[in-house]
Amino acid sequence: MTDERHNALVLWFEQLGVGDAELVGGKGASLGELYRQLVPKGVRVPNGFATTALAYRRFLDEPVGPTAWHAVEIPEGAAHLRAPVARTGSLGAALDACFEGADPTDQLEMYARTSYARALVVAAPVPADVERDLVSGYARLCDEYGPDVDVAVRSSATVEDSADASFAGQCESYLNVHGSDSVVLHWKRCCASLFTERAVSYQLGKSMDPLAAALAVVVMKMVRSDLATSGVMFTCDPDSGHPGVIHISSSYGLGELVVQGTVSPDHFTIWKEGLRRGHEAIVHRHLGAKDLKMVYGSQGGTLTESIDVSSARRRAWSLEREEVIELAKMALSIEDHYGRPMDIEWAKDGRSRQLFVVQARPETVHSKREQATLTRFVMDAELVKRLKTDGSLLAEGQAVGTRIGAGRVRMYKSYEEVILKKRDLRTRIAGGELMEDIPVEERVFDPGDVLVTEMTTPDWEPLMKDASLIVTEKGGRTSHAAIIAREFGIPAVVGCEDATRKLQPLQEVTGTCAEGDTAFVFAGIQPYEREELEIDLDTKLRTKIKLNVGFPGKALSDSQLPVDGVGLARIEFILTSEVGIHPLALLYFRELHDFLENGRMAPELAPFADAIRREPAEELRGLLGAIDRRTATYADKRQFFVDRVMEGVGLICAAFHPRPVLVRLSDLKSNEYRELLGGRIFEPVEENPMIAWRGASRYVDDAFLPAFEMECDALRYVGRRLGLDNLQLMVPFCRSPEEGRAVRGLLADRGLGAEAGVPLFLMIELPSNVILGDEFIDAMHLDGGSIGSNDLVQTVYAVSRDDLENYTHPVDARSPAVKQMIAQAVKTFTDRGLEIGICGQAPSDHPDEVPPFLVEQGITSISVTPDTAVRARLAVAKAEKALGVAPEQGDRTGRQTA
Repeated sequence: MTDERHNALVLWFEQLGVGDAELVGGKGASLGELYRQLVPKGVRVPNGFATTALAYRRFLDEPVGPTAWHAVEIPEGAAHLRAPVARTGSLGAALDACFEGADPTDQLEMYARTSYARALVVAAPVPADVERDLVSGYARLCDEYGPDVDVAVRSSATVEDSADASFAGQCESYLNVHGSDSVVLHWKRCCASLFTERAVSYQLGKSMDPLAAALAVVVMKMVRSDLATSGVMFTCDPDSGHPGVIHISSSYGLGELVVQGTVSPDHFTIWKEGLRRGHEAIVHRHLGAKDLKMVYGSQGGTLTESIDVSSARRRAWSLEREEVIELAKMALSIEDHYGRPMDIEWAKDGRSRQLFVVQARPETVHSKREQATLTRFVMDAELVKRLKTDGSLLAEGQAVGTRIGAGRVRMYKSYEEVILKKRDLRTRIAGGELMEDIPVEERVFDPGDVLVTEMTTPDWEPLMKDASLIVTEKGGRTSHAAIIAREFGIPAVVGCEDATRKLQPLQEVTGTCAEGDTAFVFAGIQPYEREELEIDLDTKLRTKIKLNVGFPGKALSDSQLPVDGVGLARIEFILTSEVGIHPLALLYFRELHDFLENGRMAPELAPFADAIRREPAEELRGLLGAIDRRTATYADKRQFFVDRVMEGVGLICAAFHPRPVLVRLSDLKSNEYRELLGGRIFEPVEENPMIAWRGASRYVDDAFLPAFEMECDALRYVGRRLGLDNLQLMVPFCRSPEEGRAVRGLLADRGLGAEAGVPLFLMIELPSNVILGDEFIDAMHLDGGSIGSNDLVQTVYAVSRDDLENYTHPVDARSPAVKQMIAQAVKTFTDRGLEIGICGQAPSDHPDEVPPFLVEQGITSISVTPDTAVRARLAVAKAEKALGVAPEQGDRTGRQTA
């Protein structure tokens, strides 16, 4: 550090770098590093300067007269501080007097002390040389950007945004500041914000002295995102910590509402490796509510204001695909430069239409995680299913983290309400009442309670750290509240609409974020398990352990288990959760609309004409309206289906890359298809849909072929557009080699054949698949097979899969005939040098019994549910050791494993 910089009161971004946090704080140092090192690499950063720690110290040490604090109003609970403060001769000494003997665990006391401290800062005079340099710096920005330029005045504490701790917005920032006088005023307000209750509590909670740290202040050109969009980016998944993706949040207007959690933004997930390879690697998107935006104030003296967003803009994506990719490339450059996961703020200028980075800090939650240990929270799948259908489901929202929490609801409108209630409680206790005698409903917040409010801000931190679960009506997965919840390791449900109406004070609830992107709040205290898994990668297995994956939203978390890929990814889960509409209802949307309005039956609708004519006009109108609302961003409804399936499969493939992902082609039955919007028009009513029109027989049927072609387009784009090369396909419920040959031809014609590098598997779930195994292999040119034990039990024993437990003599995958079928299938495929796995429930349901049998037969992979993966791995290791099976460098086919 040169003497010149050491003595400077103001330093420009071009003079700063990442090592200058002691001079200008984490934010100032980071912006300097970005401006100097990354602008030449294509990362846009607005220019600006930072006042130094020296300027702040000068402010604290500036002498004040004996009457300096007389006019400062004393908050309730701080009267005892007036005398010691009055005896001080500088701002620093006055603040010392404010915090002398403070109890950081006493919220009311801290509230009073910090309120008084902030008032002292605002009342203190700014040293003349500090004010001079602030005014001079602003004038230089006016020379660069134009007279009376709008700037952001942003706090930059010298202890914030380090690799070990994130202040996550503890200190204030002010936007749309004009004029030198206003810059000086808001500089003082930034200094005052270092002493908010939340900031001081944070520092004391981290064993930091609030007066030991200095505050720098950044003054930088505003990006006019009030006319466009803004948001945040993480170069890892913010919930699971998966390092292979970039997560972008975006909403309209200035970025404060996204950071605060006031709005639910759009989310975009980008696969990093695909981005590096030059692909449009957006593997998943989520459309947020975006109901508010912050803009420049329209009234005199108002810096900013929040206004409603039109319904049309809410239903539109806030970023174009090209803009998402451009932002992701900037994020990748920043991560590469810093060599660690990063938390980045960005903004789009509505005038220049250019994208800018306005802050970057180390990501602090997952970077500290112990990689050898994985914590999993698990609720029984059957229990979750029952709770969703028996009236116990109270509310839904976006999941933050993958944990589960339960407790008693405490509901508040604002943090001020909490303070008032605490103050009343303090008065009662001072009057002689004992806490244990005060009724539960009259207390404020006990450790383990569930915090429910419209939105959380940093003020809520003292309550948040004691909560078992946080539920907010507004916000997204990258809001400030979500970041703090992750840092404390607390599950949070954000964007939970009408939570304050649907939940009741003191009601006992359980909230689970362990089911994927959507979190559920159930009535009552429900049982769940917390597992601490030691991830053992030292023991090499010859039998691969893979996962059965349903909902794409869980893939980023599940992929971090010690597994070798995905042995079964079900497209039908994507159809029900991501699409929700019958594919033919999307494909023929215009034709249905034309029939409704004009009575014309298009030739394409002829196979379904009777069902369409039976549909009442109002019902059909309601159906088309519901489809239109769900697909509002798409003029071409077919493309909605293609994009949703592509992104669902793409997210799973990206999560597990380069490990293989075996995707089963759609296998919904007619009764399940009828549950989708428009399904009853296009689906027959079958007496036994389990063994009727399903699987391969649908693909080759002219009535369903157009829907299958949409599915093929989506799967082809996974490789061609997203660049994912670990996709494998599996054909389910294929009755004959001839039917299998026809399906292979359809796939090849649509760019999904062997020449496209997409391996093809057969799901072995019918006796014909086993008995004619060689014929199927030859007809379909198979790369492997996977045994579907659930349906194999059904078809071998002629029982309904849905009612297996109701028979007097129940059968399952351990029954003799099924075991013989499994053994024969394994031998057929291994004799041909092909992969053969199992993806049914048997290994998950009986992890101590079934895996040893499968290992003994020589199966190449076992696919299980995520909650049994570690247990199955241990069972396989034990079985292989008992049988003397040695691990191999390659798999049974001679291919090298990833």
